[in-house]
Amino acid sequence: VLDLAVEPVPPQVLDGRGMALLFEKPSARTRNSMEMAVVQLGGHPMYIQASEVGLDTRESVEDVTNTLACFHGAIGARVF
Repeated sequence: VLDLAVEPVPPQVLDGRGMALLFEKPSARTRNSMEMAVVQLGGHPMYIQASEVGLDTRESVEDVTNTLACFHGAIGARVF
């Protein structure tokens, strides 16, 4: 891990892939740090607010997860 920390360019493990960022509660620090991490890894962050999805009101968590997995290479969720 320490060897990777000194590399000037992080490995592009998300190259050309989207990452859905689903936050149950808004957080400026978490959103900014996650978006920058995705970009630095070569990906495209897609910020999604819980109100846009309607978890457990309009759609189940399982349905939302399965749908997002069809479009994105990874899903990040802040659910506390």
